[in-house]
Amino acid sequence: MNIAYFKDSDTLYLEVQPEDPDHTWEAHPGVILNLSSDGRLVGVELQNVSEKTDLSLLRVGDFPGEVHAVQGSAH
Repeated sequence: MNIAYFKDSDTLYLEVQPEDPDHTWEAHPGVILNLSSDGRLVGVELQNVSEKTDLSLLRVGDFPGEVHAVQGSAH
């Protein structure tokens, strides 16, 4: 699993499987589920995340995996 914060779009992306999604579903405003062609969850995109949470609480390290802020956009 990978976690990335895209500062330019204020999006947090949780990659569950390292593959491009076949389609997306907006489960809730600003919560996009990325799905494979057979319906498996491959990622979760949280939009406008800094408006919904305090990003200073986002921890880097100290758990399996790390969080990285990167340039670009989520799937």
